[in-house]
Amino acid sequence: MLDATSSPVIVSIVNTLETALTPVFLLAGTAGFLNAFVSRLSRISDRVNAISDLIEKEHEINEDRFAQLNYLRIRTLALEIAVLLGTSAGVFTCLAIISLLGGAIGRSGFREHVLYWLFSGAVVSLGLALIAFLFEMIAASQSMLRQIARDQRTRRSLTVEPRDA
Repeated sequence: MLDATSSPVIVSIVNTLETALTPVFLLAGTAGFLNAFVSRLSRISDRVNAISDLIEKEHEINEDRFAQLNYLRIRTLALEIAVLLGTSAGVFTCLAIISLLGGAIGRSGFREHVLYWLFSGAVVSLGLALIAFLFEMIAASQSMLRQIARDQRTRRSLTVEPRDA
């Protein structure tokens, strides 16, 4: 803990480190979101591969598989956008950290407005990445609901109702 007898240089260094480390939390959160995005993207890739294998075995693409591939294409696009924007948020955050450290160390050429734009870019990019992720989640739930309805129709058509004797 710093007290009134601490050297002004030490106080300045500690304040600089505190200020520079604060964006690291934004960076850690962004990394967590990117991990979720990439995990979902890899699951979609696995599903596309499974559908492609079925198409190769049967040499035909039916309406259900075509619809699944369309939903997976939309979800992939949304997640790719989310990953791109999330990565941009991480880059902006790293540049902001470098700007903070560079400004604290050298004080030459440090411009507050650059820092403002870097943090703004990080927050806006992360917000847009989350919107793209929300869009992907909506597409995933629509696909799931469609699959449930299709399965229910199939079960109904396969079950034979007992006739009155």
